[in-house]
Formats: sequence, structure tokens, C-alpha cells
Amino acid sequence: TLYTSDLTACCPVPDHALLLFFFFFKQKTAYEISACLVGSEMCIRARDTIIACVGDNGGTTDEDIRNGFKRTVELLTESLKTGSEVEDLLVYPIVYNARHSIELSLKIVIKMLWRIEEKKGICYSEEVLKERKKELHTHSIECLYKLACDKKNIDRRIPAYFENIEDMIYFYYFDEEGDAFKYELNKEDEPHMIKNKISHVSIELLETEFKEVMKKFDDLIYFLDNCIFEYSLGTFTKSLSRADIWDISKRLPVYEEWRTEKFKEVKDEIKQEYHLGSKEFSDAVNLIKENREFSVNIGCEKVFGSITENELKEYASLVRYYSEKSKSDNKGKEIGFDLRKIQKNGEILKKYLSSISMNTLNTLLCFSEMSNSFLAVEHLEEVHDDIVSKAFDGTYLIRKLKQRNICLRILYGMKKCGQVTYAKQLSAALEQEGVELTL
Repeated sequence: TLYTSDLTACCPVPDHALLLFFFFFKQKTAYEISACLVGSEMCIRARDTIIACVGDNGGTTDEDIRNGFKRTVELLTESLKTGSEVEDLLVYPIVYNARHSIELSLKIVIKMLWRIEEKKGICYSEEVLKERKKELHTHSIECLYKLACDKKNIDRRIPAYFENIEDMIYFYYFDEEGDAFKYELNKEDEPHMIKNKISHVSIELLETEFKEVMKKFDDLIYFLDNCIFEYSLGTFTKSLSRADIWDISKRLPVYEEWRTEKFKEVKDEIKQEYHLGSKEFSDAVNLIKENREFSVNIGCEKVFGSITENELKEYASLVRYYSEKSKSDNKGKEIGFDLRKIQKNGEILKKYLSSISMNTLNTLLCFSEMSNSFLAVEHLEEVHDDIVSKAFDGTYLIRKLKQRNICLRILYGMKKCGQVTYAKQLSAALEQEGVELTL
């Protein structure tokens, strides 16, 4: 166990240690803190070298505060391993910081679960919203864990991230106000440690379990952040996430077979597995047909733009020309400039500008941008409209798109957006030009 009440093994704590402990945890009000320590830049002395930025000056978030408390636990436990510090003193800030890290983690998780509800269009009355905000201001780890568990089924993937968390935080349930390792006495003037029969705390075990539980919270928070982004795309139903719908799209037969017995069998399997009614299954199917990425799985490509095969061949030729030109330029760099080369380069640019339309150049740049991991296929039209609105010069677009790495990104963006025909045509054109690219 993390702690024990075996009084026979208790080490006496010297008086000066107790004085240091109470001094460490004595709280000051805002009026007692010297104006030289906090405030605006006017309070900073020229000789000060370590200055923390907070609030509007640096951004104070629950995530930052959580990471600060978490890091403090790591630093304090490490200091004990060197033998330079006294564990009977540091146990209090160690446990307090560990506990507060867990409290903040749960509050962050709860807020993120609420945001997922908002993204899914789940609404509550003003009275309910006010009440649950009050509930969030508790210090009870047990109450906060129950609040989180009440919302974890908002997505079928989330409960798996909660496994074993309660076993690792159960130790802190007795400390309902979060002050057991902060003050000697509770509100009734009873000693916290004696009342709860705690006489020892295994720092090594606490460190191990703390690292494990924070790793689980890190994973959960990271996943919930991805969920928030995913639901913000609008591709979901009442009980199906975007990921669920993607999986369903891969299981469905191609669209031409939807009137066959095979489709009916797969449909019944999916409805049973995901506990779907006929309406929600139809909603999911409609989302699959409308989504450029998903529709490819059922053999229904939704072509974006109007790029011709000849234009893709011209673009492959462009990439090949400048790839070879770059190699030759690197082999024999000369001082000064060659007017003939400059004129030839201008003629090449004009050639490709006349053979590839501005619409196609904008669309190719759009596919390059869509290769970014923070963009999903649902952003395709928005990204394209933004590029068109900037009215880039054709010469600028040619010079940007001619790069091999940009060509690679274009291919990836095409596949990501379900533009399999464009991707195949461009790949074939590049192969014909002898340009090797690896996705």
C-alpha cells in the first residue's frame, strides 16, 4: 500500500522540521504579498534574471498549471534520491502536488467531455449548466472521477482510457478538501494524519503510481483533444463517431452491389454491432456518400475541381525539368549570372503557364496544403476558397509547385481527399518522366 498506520516504524520528526513545514504551507493573502514580487512590468528590477510570465503576459491555463505541479513532484522525488533532502519534510509538498495534479487532470478531462457534448449538439438548460459548474469546483477526487465517468460514454472509444485509473487515485479519496497534506489540522481541529491513521507514505511507490496515472491522463487528454477536433468536422451521428463511420464505409460493398443480398447481410451485421436503428444507419450511409474520403471506399469518387490528365502530364514535366535543372546547377555553380539561362527560364515559365490553367494551379496548391495533419477532407472547399481569394500570381504558383517535396505533398493530399483518379494519373505521368517520389 501507498501508506501505512504502523506506528512502531514511525521516525521522530525534529521540532525545527515541523516549524519549516508550517512555514512552507502558511498561505498569504493577495494584500500580504509584496508588490515587488508580483504585478506589472513596472515591478521588475533590472537585475532580475528569472522572471515567470503569467496571465495575459504568458497565458495561464489549467494544462500549464497541471504540468507545473506534475513537474514539481518529479523534481522533489528526484531530490530525495540524492540524500540531500529530508523525506519527512518533502512528503507533504510531494503528496499535495501529486494530488493536485490528479485533481486538475480530472477537471480538464471533464471540461473536454463537456466540449464534445457541445460539438455533438447536446444542449442543457441554463440551470443545469450552472449546477454542473458548481459541481466542478469541488476538491474531492472521488466526486470529480464520478463526474468524468458520467460523461465517458459520449464516445464508445473513451471508456477504454479510463481502465485502472480509479485504482491509482483511490488513495486520495479520503482527502475530500485537498488539505490533508497542506495543513496539520482539519476544520474540526483534528490532525489529518492521525485521524486517517496514516503514519508512513512510501515515496517510491507514490512516484511509480503517479507516473503511471499521469501517463494515462496524458493519453486520455490527448485522445479527447483529437475527439474535439473530430467532432468539430460535423461527420457523426447520434452514436457514431467519424472514426466509426469510416470503419463502416470500409465494410460496405461497392455502391453497385447495394441492391444485392450481400449488402443486406453487411447492413444487418453493422446495425447489430453498433446498436443502430434504420434511421441512424441511413444517416451514416448518407454521410459516407457525401464525404470525399469515405465515398472512395464504396467506389463513388467525388471529383474535386476540373484538372485534366494533360495538365497533370505538363505538371510532371515541370517537376522533372526543375529537378534536373537543380542537379545541374548544384554541380557547377558559377559566379555571376548567365543572361541566356535567365531568358530560357522565363520561356519555360511561360510555357507551363500557357499549358496549365490558373484553376488547376490553385487546386494543386490546395492539395499540397491539405497534406497538413491538422486539416481534414471536410476543410477542402474552405482551403481552396482561401487560396483563390489570395489571387496568387501564376509565376509564383509555378515556382512553388515545381519543387519535388511539394509534388510529394500534392500526391498525399490527393489521396487524403479521395482524389484517386488524379493521384493515379499524376503518379503515372511522373513515372513516365522518370521522376521518383516516395510517399
